[in-house]
Amino acid sequence: MGASEPITRVKRELNGLMLLDKPEGISSNQALQRVKWLLRANKAGHTGTLDPLATGLLPICLGEATKFSRFQLEADKRYRVKAQFGAVSDTGDREGEITSTGVQSLLDPQSIEDGLSGFRGAIDQRPPVYSAIKKDGRRLCDYARAGIEVEPETRRVNVSQFELIELAGDQATFEISCSKGTYVRSLIVDLGGTLGCGAYVAELRRLSCGGLGIDDAISLTELEQVADDDNRMVPYIRPTEMLLEGLEPLNVSPKQAARLKLGQSVELTATKEARLVALSTDGLFFGVGEQEIDGVVRPKRLLRH
Repeated sequence: MGASEPITRVKRELNGLMLLDKPEGISSNQALQRVKWLLRANKAGHTGTLDPLATGLLPICLGEATKFSRFQLEADKRYRVKAQFGAVSDTGDREGEITSTGVQSLLDPQSIEDGLSGFRGAIDQRPPVYSAIKKDGRRLCDYARAGIEVEPETRRVNVSQFELIELAGDQATFEISCSKGTYVRSLIVDLGGTLGCGAYVAELRRLSCGGLGIDDAISLTELEQVADDDNRMVPYIRPTEMLLEGLEPLNVSPKQAARLKLGQSVELTATKEARLVALSTDGLFFGVGEQEIDGVVRPKRLLRH
């Protein structure tokens, strides 16, 4: 082999879930591609974008687990965010063009708490113009960068937690739990508007996604150290069914499992409502099914092996 010829990395089949603690300064896709390269994984995907500014939990689906990534896309998220008051940003965070509002608001915990009351529960939120949401087939951020003014449409989201953790001068730290599609940047910008002083996101960290938490995540630096040693790396690959924590488990007999794997339906006990279920047999997960009220279960998304 000539010295100038590239070294071929043999890809391999890896199936499961890796919880990554994404560092600041890279996109979610860049983090995903780095994990995929380090593990030599044949197939991989992530379950929800984090801005380059943001750090924290980024679930990475490997191999067959990519079939079930949408269940985490729809999961509630929890964040810790540091807000900078007294200024605004055209992107809603510190990576944009910062402009001081000139408002020297004397913030105190009670005034912030009063402002927060309007941002809890089901609210109508207008996404930031610098976002990947599409309008007429084009991303809003592309319109913004081209200097074209577009008014994003409001969307209904749910904020179950918006709690002040610490106030230090003109900066405050919050913990936020919210439904899919919620933009933390918009929450902070809108809060700054309500308080009359302006605000933008200075720091953002995702703490959890559904039942998955940051405490179980591995950093890119740590992964680089163990990626070439399967004995140290494999324990970080979690079972695929962790993606489905919100689904009702349903254990079926081996005979029923065989029918489902052939694409056939099976009849079980009637239920109060139709539902998606996490299928297993002999304690081994093998896919997601749909159970009708009459008890009929049909395969919906199954593992290949």
